[in-house]
Amino acid sequence: MTVPYSTKMDPTYENFAAECPRPHCGASNIFNRASDLRTFQPIGLRTVNCQECDRPFNIGNDSVNAAHEMLLSDCFAFIGRKQYMQCVLGVAQAYEVFLSHVLHVQLIYRPFERDASPRSECLNDLKKQLYARVGKLAFDDMRHLVLKLVVDNVEPASLADAKAKIAKLPKKNVPKVERQCVEQVPDERLKVLLLGLLDANPNKLRNRVVHKDAYRPKLDEAKRAHDEAREIIYGLTGRLGLGSFDRAAKNQS
Repeated sequence: MTVPYSTKMDPTYENFAAECPRPHCGASNIFNRASDLRTFQPIGLRTVNCQECDRPFNIGNDSVNAAHEMLLSDCFAFIGRKQYMQCVLGVAQAYEVFLSHVLHVQLIYRPFERDASPRSECLNDLKKQLYARVGKLAFDDMRHLVLKLVVDNVEPASLADAKAKIAKLPKKNVPKVERQCVEQVPDERLKVLLLGLLDANPNKLRNRVVHKDAYRPKLDEAKRAHDEAREIIYGLTGRLGLGSFDRAAKNQS
């Protein structure tokens, strides 16, 4: 018997929603990636059981975008449902995941590709070393760390070079990158995007939402934060050539 394929699917960072394709059912299903699907890899084709009629059907055509892009995409749905608090939280999280992604690409994945004799165990060791250095940094420190790497064009030539550079990363009190340093970046488009990152304040609005006053933002605040994040994050993802490393980032989830 041929297993039917769902034509109504909505993959998000955390879940995979799909409508049962059987005419007598049509139930809406939400499969959690951690608890139900038990994988964070993109779903090319997979047979699941409907949570209503318990009959099998196929899902697939999953998003292959990086985590920060999927998180930001989810925020658009929050705006549609008028969940502006959730949108603000999602935008701030997307920024933080993006900054971590930049560090992993610049200091781990690219050196791994350049190394004459790359070894997977070295890759895992570098990930642990990087987390030990920056795992407790707040948003502003992470932002300036990324700005410094990009402005100074830090590109380790090998895994050994990457290890040495990671060891020198500050665990706290990251020096601020001055605006005039960013303005000296020769690539005009990259300079504009970096200045946007320097000026963005998603953490301040997020803090108002999560702290004791539980601030409830308006539509224009949530939409402005979301639109600004889309321009900066998507723009830098493309300008820094991060897209080809999306699968590597998913593998570390």
